[in-house]
Amino acid sequence: MAAESTQGDTHDKAWKKAEKKFTHKHASEYYDPCQDFADRSLKCMKRNAFEREMCHDYFQAYRDCKKNWVSLIQNFAVKVSITCLVQVLHLIREIP
Repeated sequence: MAAESTQGDTHDKAWKKAEKKFTHKHASEYYDPCQDFADRSLKCMKRNAFEREMCHDYFQAYRDCKKNWVSLIQNFAVKVSITCLVQVLHLIREIP
């Protein structure tokens, strides 16, 4: 009985450490816009006794989604980096 309460206390302490991270995350953090495609792929696999050939279209839709998402994020990161670089160059020019 004592082991169960100790285990519960340990779980509670661990959750209290991580709770703030999960309840105060940014809107897009931990968000995967392709999760729906992943879920559909898994459902297809279960429905078809894990025959990969039967779910090819679902896998392709997931790969396409992931490719587009990663490309979008990379393009955004490049634009932000370029914007920051331009701002730094403007600041350097202003220094006498």
